[in-house]
Amino acid sequence: MKELLNIFNYIQKFYKDNFDALFVVLEFLLVAKNTKLSDDLLTTKEKAIPHTFYTYLESLELQNVAEINPHLNFRKVLKSVRDLSLNAEDLEYFLQTIALQKTILKLYSYATPVEINALIRGLLALKAGESVYNPCFGLGTWLLSVRAFNKDCAFCGVDINPKLVGITKALALLLEFKACKLEVGDIFQQPFIPNKQYDKVFCHPPILSHLSLQAPKESKLAPYTKTALEIPFIEFASLRFKKKAVFILRTSLLSKGAGERLCAYLLEMGYLESVIELPDNIFPYQTDSFCLLILSKNNKRGFFIDVRKFYLKEGKYQKLINIEEILDLYASKQNTQYSLLLDYANIAPNNLKPSFYLESFQKKEQVELESLLESCYCGARVVSKSDKDLVGCYDFGIKDFSAYGFSDSFSEFVFKANCAQLTQLKIKPYDVLLSMRGVIPKVAIIGESARNKAIIPNAGILVLRFKDSVIAKVLYIYFLSKSGQEFLRKIYSDNNERVNEKTMKAIQLPKHILDAMFIQQSTEKFNKLNTHGIEIAKHIQSIKSLLEF
Repeated sequence: MKELLNIFNYIQKFYKDNFDALFVVLEFLLVAKNTKLSDDLLTTKEKAIPHTFYTYLESLELQNVAEINPHLNFRKVLKSVRDLSLNAEDLEYFLQTIALQKTILKLYSYATPVEINALIRGLLALKAGESVYNPCFGLGTWLLSVRAFNKDCAFCGVDINPKLVGITKALALLLEFKACKLEVGDIFQQPFIPNKQYDKVFCHPPILSHLSLQAPKESKLAPYTKTALEIPFIEFASLRFKKKAVFILRTSLLSKGAGERLCAYLLEMGYLESVIELPDNIFPYQTDSFCLLILSKNNKRGFFIDVRKFYLKEGKYQKLINIEEILDLYASKQNTQYSLLLDYANIAPNNLKPSFYLESFQKKEQVELESLLESCYCGARVVSKSDKDLVGCYDFGIKDFSAYGFSDSFSEFVFKANCAQLTQLKIKPYDVLLSMRGVIPKVAIIGESARNKAIIPNAGILVLRFKDSVIAKVLYIYFLSKSGQEFLRKIYSDNNERVNEKTMKAIQLPKHILDAMFIQQSTEKFNKLNTHGIEIAKHIQSIKSLLEF
């Protein structure tokens, strides 16, 4: 990879057009595969590159062969590329680097990220003998993805730019992709109703603000508008698939406004199979949100997947991750925190955004914490202004939280003013306590031993008093669990690592924690955890005793 990038960087110095520089790199790679020709070229005494270089490329039916700059050291380049052993994946990552990472070259509009290609490849599930149609194929990154994993399918691509067709043709020749037909053409000059259809279709429509198309009279999506630039591409390409089609488009086109007709059309035709909402900032210089629209025929239900959280930040942009998990979600057609299957009757004809449905569904599947509480308050410091009318009480801080089970140790006995505030702050058995600050939330539950004691939580502690002691134990177990800790961490993170009564009352808990089975299992876990907690406390006390000398 590094060597190929070095070769490209060298050749680029001799060309103003980066398409030409890339084409020349591919020409040298093709010639290097012909051992006899490359040997002759390396041993020739001619300063200019021999004509045999060009005649060989023309014999491969490579269109618009690029002339090598006379100042370029062709022997140096040829010798370098002869030592390279490249496959489809190597070439795909090479194009990924120069198009999507080296954005200064301004090739990013002509390539799709490797991770997106991998996801689409999995969604289409190309099989041997199937045909795939790829209009607007750009630099041929999808062809490389297909060739790397599906060697026995037939590829047909169309692009309006002859230079892009030449580059992709060179890639197909390098990979010996026999069943590959590439054409220079404007898809909108082709018949609206095609004579031929393909098993699978993939299209990443260009967003061309200058494009002004009149919809054909047969169009069901007429008229085309300048705010819905992908719709003409989707309509033309969707007429050409037999089994399945995948499109990359802006998520805004799947809700009210410019894309409203598209949503209604997909439902009316039974085309909508699935929509996958992608993370933001995965396409260079694109501020819009994007999604994958998956079409097939005779559908009666739509499957919505929201993977906006499935990303890893890389430099200025984000990279889609967890491809296999997304494909498993897509295959399962199950309702999860990231996916939802709906009958067409339950889908709004003007909104196909996954987040819209998932957020609505999750609200129905959630319960607000406040509905479970008798009260919620923050601990505070009680100041004694005089030595008169004092009462003894225990000052309770985070240091007194037991690691597991009931917190029954109240060591710091103090005297405080006997006032209304003291009565209001007093902790009761089965109160659940949370640290108000920090990155990692700390949790405690108060035991029966607090019933006849005056125990006052200090500042920095939030007290949750539940209506039911059983629910208190269930929530304690949930907050300590792996999923509960992640849940609390997000709440703390979203609130600058500090929570208060208002924040906690408003949190939405998963509704399943109130299911009878979950309550029973959590109660059993609590009893076991409390037993272990008592034993751990004894061991800790024994260790402290051993060290008292």
